[in-house]
Amino acid sequence: MPSLPLASCFRLGSACALILLSGCIAMQEPRNRVAVTEGAGYQPALRSFGQESDAEDAVFSTSLRADMGLSRCQANTEYDSLPLLRPNHEEFAISKGDLVRVTVLDDELLSGDFEIEGEGLLRLPQLPAVMVHGMTTRVLEQRIRSLLVTGQLYRNEGPPVSIKIIDRAPVQVHVTGAVFEPGTVEINQKFEQERDALRQTASGDISTNRTLSNALRAAAGVRPDGDIQRIIIRREGTAYRVDMKAAVAQRKFFDPYMMADDEVEVPSMGCFQPALAKDSPITRAGIKVNLSNLSTPALRNAGSAIEKDARSLKYGTTLIQILFKMNCVGGTVPAANRKAILVSKNPITGESEVIRRDIEALIRRADRDAYNPILMPDDAIACYDSDITNIRDVLSTFNTISIPLSLLGLF
Repeated sequence: MPSLPLASCFRLGSACALILLSGCIAMQEPRNRVAVTEGAGYQPALRSFGQESDAEDAVFSTSLRADMGLSRCQANTEYDSLPLLRPNHEEFAISKGDLVRVTVLDDELLSGDFEIEGEGLLRLPQLPAVMVHGMTTRVLEQRIRSLLVTGQLYRNEGPPVSIKIIDRAPVQVHVTGAVFEPGTVEINQKFEQERDALRQTASGDISTNRTLSNALRAAAGVRPDGDIQRIIIRREGTAYRVDMKAAVAQRKFFDPYMMADDEVEVPSMGCFQPALAKDSPITRAGIKVNLSNLSTPALRNAGSAIEKDARSLKYGTTLIQILFKMNCVGGTVPAANRKAILVSKNPITGESEVIRRDIEALIRRADRDAYNPILMPDDAIACYDSDITNIRDVLSTFNTISIPLSLLGLF
């Protein structure tokens, strides 16, 4: 709406004030730092419809390529030289905090249950501390047996020694890169009510929650721009590469065990990959969004029935789906040119990206999926009616607060 000079506003009187109020309500085309409407936003769907036309062939056009936006993907080939971590069917190493059962034949003093200290040390009576973090039980058995002989507690080859892992401890893992909430996460927490008393007295422990997939989910999941074929694990000065694409495809996948103080990095591909914007073992299960319905079937959110199930959504929900949940489609004024606004944060740049959609056009177009964004965590969505409807609402507001229209100089 073109702006009016201030002097003209004084001459037009109260009518000008009303027009300005209605202009404030009418949402103008959003401005972004990047060319979002040309496909430069985080996801390709954040672009404009282009030139609208009343012609049916223009409304139902299918000219956009399905892979638009994926051309920006760049694989991090510098990581391809790292050794690929694969299942080797060997015993998983001991980590800080693990509880181990040491049995020295016919020696009750040296036998017992011991917790690995924070520095990764195992301290046995009458023996020097042993650094066991990253060591397998088989290697530790040989090490203790050797110490018993060199410490002159036993002669010859020493007695048989048995090491069993009784309990795998919770561990802290440092996750960075293309995840929604990078930082230090703790996995494999065990609550008292979840403990099985019978298993606590048995030897051995399998920790299904102390894996790479759990560490990624604890960091709120891999973002859609993550390079899941080159996830990096840095452990004790050595870096390994892990391919997790089978996890997203819902197939059987290798899920490495994590050790205390492991570092995980998810490189970014620099592009939005729709296949990662869904629930999977390495992505998030759901999202929360912020909603506002300013349109006519509803004068307030309560009347719009915007409840918890409309704010807590399954990951992969699209803008069209949430507009139906918000009661933004249809209503008592079908002629209203209803619009939707989506405010989403680009996780790569950290800047907000805003788009506006004509709801009717978004639903009618045959190529709607190319313009139908997938909602991201903490997105904000609002829907509102046409300028004419908004002017009517302004008039209704003045009438509600008991200001006669005659005093406004309109009639």
